[in-house]
Amino acid sequence: MPTHAGVLAVWVATAAVTFPFLFTTNAPYGKFGSNSWGPTVNGRVGWFVQEIISPVTLLIGVFHGSSVFSDLATGASADRAYLRVLVALWCAHYANRAVLYPATRAMSDTALVTVLAAVAFNVVNGLLVGAELAHGLERPTSVVRYAGAATMAIGAWINISSDARLRALRAKSGKARAYVMPTGGLFNLVACPHYLGECIEWLGFAALANFSPSTLAFAFWTFANLFPRAVATRAWYRERFGKACPDHIRAMIPRIA
Repeated sequence: MPTHAGVLAVWVATAAVTFPFLFTTNAPYGKFGSNSWGPTVNGRVGWFVQEIISPVTLLIGVFHGSSVFSDLATGASADRAYLRVLVALWCAHYANRAVLYPATRAMSDTALVTVLAAVAFNVVNGLLVGAELAHGLERPTSVVRYAGAATMAIGAWINISSDARLRALRAKSGKARAYVMPTGGLFNLVACPHYLGECIEWLGFAALANFSPSTLAFAFWTFANLFPRAVATRAWYRERFGKACPDHIRAMIPRIA
């Protein structure tokens, strides 16, 4: 039986290696979809499957973490009331990502390998976070809780509102699957504010979890996955739309000065 500490160490090392690799290879979905990656599946179905697995495995980690990882004490308990709050926040996020997101937009077919990779990622991540929260979570100070809640709420708002703006712009173009040069709101500063929002959201969750190693690893994984894709997206916009994507538009992090 693996140890939680051992799997987490490998997980963080994998993220560190994956981060630079993703600057050279774009995951084959959305605007970077390609038939060269093998069989494809319905985009909505694939998205639902890959995302819904995350709350499922989180709950498995919460209730059966000591059966999965040998270094977690059987029967160990954290702050159960606070644990329920964090589980509810996690599930709320994935209710949006797994159900509402694919249900409210047209999605092109996606490579099966992308779905399988996302499923594997969410299985490992969900088990690590769920097990750690249930077997050692300590409620952070009130200052950290308030800051974490505000950070997560701001991140979720940026993510959801940016997705909604992008969807509205595509609908206005008359083609739900058309790619447009997004403008307005944070799109006037960065190419992918929805990615920025998700990174902020999970950093806030890590604060709410008292900066537990697994939640920090997930926050880093989110950045490692999304920042290279934001860089590729900005380059794609520049190539496709030319001067409509001005120089001051950054990839994901706004220019401060």
